[in-house]
This record gives sequence, C-alpha cells and structure tokens, in this order.
Amino acid sequence: MKAFAGKINNIINLDKLGMGLSLLCAIHCLVTPFLMMSLPIMGRYYIAHPWFHVLLALVIIPIGSLAFMKGYRHHRNIRVFLLGTPGLFIITLIPYLNHSLRFSLNEPVWMLAGSMLVIIAHWINRRSCACESHHHH
Repeated sequence: MKAFAGKINNIINLDKLGMGLSLLCAIHCLVTPFLMMSLPIMGRYYIAHPWFHVLLALVIIPIGSLAFMKGYRHHRNIRVFLLGTPGLFIITLIPYLNHSLRFSLNEPVWMLAGSMLVIIAHWINRRSCACESHHHH
C-alpha cells in the first residue's frame, strides 16, 4: 500500500510541476508584450527570443506527457488527454510556425490558449488522483 501511495504522490508532484511550468508559460505570454514595450532591448534579445520558447517547450512537453500518461494509467480519465495533448501540441507548433516558417499568427493568444489547456488538464489529472485516494475499491 505504501508503494501505491508513493506512485500517487509522484503523479501529483508531476502535475504540480506541470501546472507551475504551464502557468509560467502563460505569464510569459501575458507579460512579454508589456516588457517589449517598456524594455525593448531585453524583450528583443532575451524573453521574446525563439530559443526561450524552445527551452520552455523542452521542459513542459516531457513533464506534461509523463504526468498525463501516469495519471491516465491510474485513473483512466480521458479528458486529461483530450485537453492536454492539444495544449502541448499548440505550445510546440505555434512558435515553430511563427519563427521558423514565418507564419503570421497571434503567438501570445495561441500560446496562452495552449498553456490554459495544459493547466486545466493537469488540474483535472490532479483532482482525479485526489478523488481516488478517498475511494476504497
């Protein structure tokens, strides 16, 4: 039973980390336009740099994917995948389309939407795990 409780805590901790990182991404999307207006040099060369998005994606995507897979194996809540997977896809695809292929998309809006989907998916995953700990099957 102790090993099972450890697995639950591992899933919950991954969801907390995933929610925090997705929230960081959402804050980045909301704050960057204001920083770019007030601090043009910093915004241009650091925060809005395409590599910043790549680094965020390299952290968010594996953690989100792992948390969603582990959570699904445990509680079988498909809503986590239905929300989280498109969110992770958006977070990955939009910066690539904007910076590499030069598509003109409203990146902050799309990235905020993707981040919100990932945050909601982590929240559902976390709530599903918390609810199951109270049930005795």
